[in-house]
Amino acid sequence: MIICVDFDGTIVSSDREYTDVETPLEFLHGAKEGLQSLKAADHVIVIYSARANRALRIDPNLDPLVRAGLRRLDHEWWESNKDLNEARYQQMVEFCKTALDGIVDVVDDGQQGKPCAGLFIDDRAMRFRFGDWLRISRMYGEKHG
Repeated sequence: MIICVDFDGTIVSSDREYTDVETPLEFLHGAKEGLQSLKAADHVIVIYSARANRALRIDPNLDPLVRAGLRRLDHEWWESNKDLNEARYQQMVEFCKTALDGIVDVVDDGQQGKPCAGLFIDDRAMRFRFGDWLRISRMYGEKHG
């Protein structure tokens, strides 16, 4: 099975400043062993992370929310942060090459969009089963009363 795994907060600790690309990344407890177990079971491991977001690294107009007018494009912010965002992406790629060599099959480069996969593992995910819209709307929908 193809398994997409998020990076920050799922494989490595996200307990660091966004701008910190110097401090070595640290595995979350059990992450490396868990990935090794999945790989040993012959699964294909894809790192699928927001760090690969090409709208942050290459062209802000790649963001569909910007194109739809739902997110304001701040060119000054983008210009001042694009190198940082590229450095964060490269930090992830290098970590996967060194600390996860032979375990990770591919690191998403942000070109494809959401990969076709049998499973997504992500610290920000919500499992959707059997028409869970009522539960989701109670948690995140409009509040009445």
